[in-house]
Amino acid sequence: MSIESNERYSVAKRLVAVTLYAVAMGYVESAVVIYIREMAFPDANRVFPLVYLDPRIGLVELGREAATIIMLISVGYIAGKDRFQKWLFFVYAFAIWDIFYYIVLKLVVGWPASILSYDVLFLIPVIWIGPVLTPVLISLLLTIGSAFLLVQSDKSDRVQISRNYLLIFVVGCGIVFFSFTQSSFHVLLSQGPKGLDGYTPQSFDWVAFLIGYFTMCFAVTRMILDSQHRVRMASFDL
Repeated sequence: MSIESNERYSVAKRLVAVTLYAVAMGYVESAVVIYIREMAFPDANRVFPLVYLDPRIGLVELGREAATIIMLISVGYIAGKDRFQKWLFFVYAFAIWDIFYYIVLKLVVGWPASILSYDVLFLIPVIWIGPVLTPVLISLLLTIGSAFLLVQSDKSDRVQISRNYLLIFVVGCGIVFFSFTQSSFHVLLSQGPKGLDGYTPQSFDWVAFLIGYFTMCFAVTRMILDSQHRVRMASFDL
């Protein structure tokens, strides 16, 4: 799809298409996870203690996660009319996919039992672990922020993200990343890779997560307000 053909469709219509794609991906992702859990555990509701998969299956799982990100980036590239929109559509698709992944798991197998149930969130570069509530909160923020900025970008070509706000957002992401991976890094550094076999998380660093999350919220809020200001300024110039 060319940029010219993209311009024939409003952002709203492209958001609908990307939403349907991300929801479908959420279903496929949850189905794959159900199969893996059934192979590794007695039932699909068990996540911990961690067990090592067959090395071949483990490599396939790592490849699947990388492929998922590539697919989301690709749909963002196709949906966006410029680099700014392409990135926002990727973020939007990622967030919708993540939310519906948990929705489908809950509807199909009844997991998670609670929004505070621990989950393995990601495997690259190390295992990310956290309560289900944490990625859902992040995805909700990204869904709202990216959708709003996309709609604003359709009103004016002046809408863009300030480097300062982007830097603040990245810092927040870094702190959140630390909260998800610090336990894995601690085990790896103290016991090596074998230390993760049979590992069960006992606690989560909510302080670090909330600091990072609210830093992200601040940055996204400022991006939204800045975009509104740019749209108003553009309308005055007409």
